[in-house]
Amino acid sequence: MDATHSPSSDLPLTPLFLWPGGWLMVMPAIDNQPHQHVAASLLVGVHQPIRVTVDGRPRQERVVLVPPDMPQSLNSRGPVAVIHLDPDEPAWRALARLGGLDEKQQRWCVEQIAALVQTGSEARARQFLHGLRRLAEPLPLDPRIADACGLMRAGEMAPSMDALAEHANLSASRFRHLFREQLGVSLKRYQLHLKCQRALALWRSGMNFTELAVAAGFYDQPHLNRTLRAMFDSLPSRYARGLPVQVVHLKE
Repeated sequence: MDATHSPSSDLPLTPLFLWPGGWLMVMPAIDNQPHQHVAASLLVGVHQPIRVTVDGRPRQERVVLVPPDMPQSLNSRGPVAVIHLDPDEPAWRALARLGGLDEKQQRWCVEQIAALVQTGSEARARQFLHGLRRLAEPLPLDPRIADACGLMRAGEMAPSMDALAEHANLSASRFRHLFREQLGVSLKRYQLHLKCQRALALWRSGMNFTELAVAAGFYDQPHLNRTLRAMFDSLPSRYARGLPVQVVHLKE
C-alpha cells in the first residue's frame, strides 16, 4: 500500500484500488466530455442515478456498464464509483458473457459499493472484484492472446508486433486480426492503455509529470497528456490538485 498525499493538503486521502487488470475509485462528482477508454467501465452511482452517454445514446441509471473502446461521457453531481476493467480482465469477460447486469446484480453492485464507501477497506474492494468475476463463467480468451497480454504486462517496454506475432507462431497480420477479434481493441491502443495503467501505479501527489511520463514509457509529458485526454478527458494534474490519492495495490 502506497500513500500519496501532498503535505499541505488537509483533504482526506481517496483510495485508488489498483490491480493488474484494472482499477476502482469512488469520486465525489464527475462531469466529463466524450472520451474512449480501452477498458470497460462499470459506473455506479453511490446515492442516486448517474447520467451517462454511451456511443451518443443518453442513459440515466444507477449502474451503467460500458464495453471497451466505446465513446462515453459521464455526469454525476454526487459520488460515483468508477471501475475500469481491461479487455482481458476476467471480471469484464464475465460481464460480457452476461451481456449486461440484471436488476438483482445491479442491486448487489450498489450494496457492495456502499459497503466499500463506508469502510474504504482493501478487503471490501477485493471482495467486490472477486464477486464480479464470479457472476458468470468468463468468455474464453485465445491462449496465444492471453500469453501476449501477459508478456506486455510483465515488461517495462512493450514488445513489438513482430515479436509478439512470432511468439504466438502467427504472421503479423493474423496476430493483429486475432488480437482485435478477441479483445475488441487494437494492439496499439492496448499498449497505450498499459502505459496509462503504469502511470497510475507510479503516480504520487505532487509528482513531476515529466518524470512520470518517462517512467511510464511515454515519449514525453505532451505524449502522456494527449493520451490521457483521449482516454480519460482529463490530466493527472486535474485530480492531483483537488483529490489527494492513496494508491492501494490489491493483492489478488
